[in-house]
Amino acid sequence: MSQNQKLSLIQPLVEHLLQQQEPADWQRALTEQGIMTADEAASLDYNALAAAYKTLKTMQLLNQHPDQIMNAIEEHEVCWKVELAYDYQHGVISY
Repeated sequence: MSQNQKLSLIQPLVEHLLQQQEPADWQRALTEQGIMTADEAASLDYNALAAAYKTLKTMQLLNQHPDQIMNAIEEHEVCWKVELAYDYQHGVISY
């Protein structure tokens, strides 16, 4: 599986994790991984903290096997909307 294919799975998962967790959880994850100290994490504003956590999770997941990523998607019950052109909608429904 290519990195782009992995990213297409990872991005919705990371966005879901951001929505499901609190900023304190992000700070804890960053300090537990040794990315920054507790004081450094606490000094970040919301957007910087979210970006740091998002980067951390993306990099962690990029190093995992695709099966592990799929298991995480199932575990966290991640879903995303798929937009299909009108011409294909009936084929998908009948399939």
